[in-house]
Amino acid sequence: MVLALLALALSIGLTVAAYFTWNEVQQLTGTQSRLEAQVENRVQPLRSSLSDVNQAMQASLSDVKQAMQASLSTVNQTLQSDRRKIDQQLKKLGEEQRNVGHRVSVLAALMGRSEQGWSLAEVEYLLRIANQRLQLQRDVNTAEQALKAADQRLHDLADPHFLSVREQISRDLEAVQAVPSVDSEGISLSLATALVGIDQLSVAGNRYQPALETESEASETPATIGDWRELPRLLWSTLSGLFRIREHDKPVTPMLAPEREYLLRENLRLQLSAARLALLRDDGGQYQAILTTAQDWLNAYFADDDAKVNDLVAQLEQLKAIDTVPQLPDISGSLRVLHQQMKLSEKQDVLPIVPDQPAPGTAEPALEETPEESTEETAS
Repeated sequence: MVLALLALALSIGLTVAAYFTWNEVQQLTGTQSRLEAQVENRVQPLRSSLSDVNQAMQASLSDVKQAMQASLSTVNQTLQSDRRKIDQQLKKLGEEQRNVGHRVSVLAALMGRSEQGWSLAEVEYLLRIANQRLQLQRDVNTAEQALKAADQRLHDLADPHFLSVREQISRDLEAVQAVPSVDSEGISLSLATALVGIDQLSVAGNRYQPALETESEASETPATIGDWRELPRLLWSTLSGLFRIREHDKPVTPMLAPEREYLLRENLRLQLSAARLALLRDDGGQYQAILTTAQDWLNAYFADDDAKVNDLVAQLEQLKAIDTVPQLPDISGSLRVLHQQMKLSEKQDVLPIVPDQPAPGTAEPALEETPEESTEETAS
């Protein structure tokens, strides 16, 4: 019963809800129909206005299209005339470009030869400097550096025609490096030291002392006599005492006067100074002769038992044994080989071949594409 009552109540509630829902739907349907009629009344004038506007726009578009077509035709004619003018100018520019290209190629060839000429002139100058400095001034270091610089210039030039020149430079460089070095500064300082010690040398004869009387000679001289028979012996001994003969292993050198001793030292000093000057002037013969003269003066006028004199003589002998002017090699071969190769390169050197000029119409189509493309872009 309870379930039946509940089911009955539920069915009644659903029926009432369905009735009210159907009533609302009917009211909404009526309201919608009224709204649609109102909207249709309001939209109808807009549709008529829109049709009028559409017709007016179509008329305007047709007029604009005709005007644009007329303008495009005018622009096209103008572009065609401009294109013909541009074609003529491009032809002239093409011819000028070919002429300029030919001139540039010739100028590049001439400049290339000019740069090579400058490099070779620089190499020739360096080789001349090396020869002059070595032969005239005996400057081995400068000659070596000049040969190295010339070899570096030829290396930078990178021309196979001058490989023989580099080979000769290498041989000359080895010959220059083989020249023995002379310590001119050290020899000059040694002579300067000898100049300072000249005043301390002993002159021969300035230390002479007479020999002492021997005991036998003293015993032979009687102090007194006891008989007249001893008178002759006393007279003889007295007379013989006035003259005394002694034997020496060397000749006795007379003593020099003080003024002559001063001149002797000054002359020796001048000789050593002249030896320094001959050394700096690379005069080997004069250098050897002056030192020989100085040695002769030391042996002749100075005491041979003085240690300082002997040391100076030995020092001068050592300095005289030094070859201050060694023999120099002949490095003119590299310069001769360079001149020969320069003459050969001048005979073989020609201008580079300029490519044949293209026909006047060959390059035109590629140049004419630009006006056509610009015309199509403008028309679009």
